Amino acid sequence: MIPGKLFLDKKFAAVAVIYLSISFFLLLKFGIQSGGEAEKFIENANRFLNRQEFFNGGYGYFYFACTLLIALFLKLSVNLVFIGVLQIVSSFFAAFCLYRLITDVLDSPKIAFLFFIVYLVCYPIQKWNFFLYSESFHTSFLVAGIYIFNKWLNDKKIIPVAVLIIVLLLILFSRPVGVLFLLSVLIVLMIRLYQNQQKIPFYVLSGFGIVSLIFILNSPYTAFVNPDSIRRMEIICQVPEANHTAVYREYNREGLYSVFTVIKNEIGFENFFKTGFKKLGYFFGMYRNYYSWPHNVLLICFTVLYPFALIAVFSKPAKSFYWARLLAIIYLLFTSAGIFFTCDEWSNRFISPAFPCILILAAGGFLNVSAHVKKKVSGI
Repeated sequence: MIPGKLFLDKKFAAVAVIYLSISFFLLLKFGIQSGGEAEKFIENANRFLNRQEFFNGGYGYFYFACTLLIALFLKLSVNLVFIGVLQIVSSFFAAFCLYRLITDVLDSPKIAFLFFIVYLVCYPIQKWNFFLYSESFHTSFLVAGIYIFNKWLNDKKIIPVAVLIIVLLLILFSRPVGVLFLLSVLIVLMIRLYQNQQKIPFYVLSGFGIVSLIFILNSPYTAFVNPDSIRRMEIICQVPEANHTAVYREYNREGLYSVFTVIKNEIGFENFFKTGFKKLGYFFGMYRNYYSWPHNVLLICFTVLYPFALIAVFSKPAKSFYWARLLAIIYLLFTSAGIFFTCDEWSNRFISPAFPCILILAAGGFLNVSAHVKKKVSGI
């Protein structure tokens, strides 16, 4: 395949035809889900068009990219099903970015193509193309962001910093967890500067990072930690495990000080950590006791990627894989820590942005395993 010439390769053309045909057929048959979470985006889009404040205040700006797109479609009287078309096309483009990234960092087009296919059939990611939610675009932006950031680290002339900033802004303003990705990028940059002994930029960036972290975790406009959810010991959002009579306000954003007060004085650190590890199990296990048996099996099938990802985490990376691996690990660590302070969603949609990082690590682990197997076979 010639870099940048996607459809010159027959394999990619065939996959594109199959993926787009099936996706568009499903979209036309079932439409796009505009209930549940989508109702919040539609309401804010109407409020934006009417120059009114978002119903969830400043927090609504962390969904601004999706809200603005819906507002544009409403303004032009375009059927919202076409947002599903854009989400499907964006998801395919993200899969291609993943292919290019893995090819660059692992120098294995075969493994890159395998994970290109895995991304396109990855139900925890692809499901959200058919919902008027923010997960689909956010996940696609995130994959493109990882690819562009890795390219920028290796050659700033190929990727101008303006392009990187635009993509990072799209990630930040498509879902609140975009903050976690930006913090991950910031830490990778700090490590890069430290290793290159660029002391002044390192200290400046470190200071900026610390101030930003304090602001993010404590400002009611950016903090997505809800003390009411902690108080009720929620595993699944809005389903309390304890303190059923406790008041719950969905957009109660009081910062970490309030959260630690709730943990210390009301539920105790033992219950906090016990609940937190249970959340991790629900988040990465993706199992729900109210799902059908086939649905749970389908989700569990994707956990086969986890052992390969762990192999990559604990193996010495190739030089070309170092930064992509580091970014994926840091993002997953931030995500895991965040789970302790938030709750998991009933439909597993929160894991969607984490899966690309799992796939990147799994590709590295798969390369290690295949190389080891080849070595064993050749030695027989």
